[in-house]
Amino acid sequence: MRFPAGLRGFVTRVLLLLAPCFAGWYFAAPYHAAIAAPLSVRFIDPWRVGLVSTVERTGASLTFVTGVETGSTDGRTGELVVEVDVMTYSYGLALFAALMLASRVRPRNIALGAVVLLPFQAWSIAFDFLVQVAVMSGPEVAARAGLLGWKREAIAIGYQFGALIFPSLVPVLLWAFFNRGFIAELRPQAADSMCAVANRPSCPRPLI
Repeated sequence: MRFPAGLRGFVTRVLLLLAPCFAGWYFAAPYHAAIAAPLSVRFIDPWRVGLVSTVERTGASLTFVTGVETGSTDGRTGELVVEVDVMTYSYGLALFAALMLASRVRPRNIALGAVVLLPFQAWSIAFDFLVQVAVMSGPEVAARAGLLGWKREAIAIGYQFGALIFPSLVPVLLWAFFNRGFIAELRPQAADSMCAVANRPSCPRPLI
């Protein structure tokens, strides 16, 4: 398929910008994790207040220390500790930045979009933690954490949103929101390209 000049230029700019945007995202990941950590706890507290005692950060990895006791085969007990890699859920920021820069928007809109993405990333981090406690650690640990019954089912669903939908889809939707006019300009060009692929000399144009 041959893209028209406008669309082809946009796609080319996105591809060229992806590498530097991902590089910037990688090096900024520890700072991003520091910002997302306290926000993620706000998504955890409604399930059980005080479940997280402290959050420690090592690079872009967060360690959630809980008050939930865990046992071992030799009879010793300890507190449950859960690790979450923030980069697993924050890569959409690099994608969003590449799309925005390729659209040649104002830098302040990129900064605003990064702020809007934070709650979704915090949701993903929080439900990664919750699913490790309520599901992956077994029913005994889930009972000690007070995350049994409907809570386990709801956490599993919330985790699916946080792992599969929010990281990749929300950045694209947010970019589309900021660039409605730009997308409207590209839409006829994309339609013409599809007509060319289908070997149609002309396609019917919508009245509106």
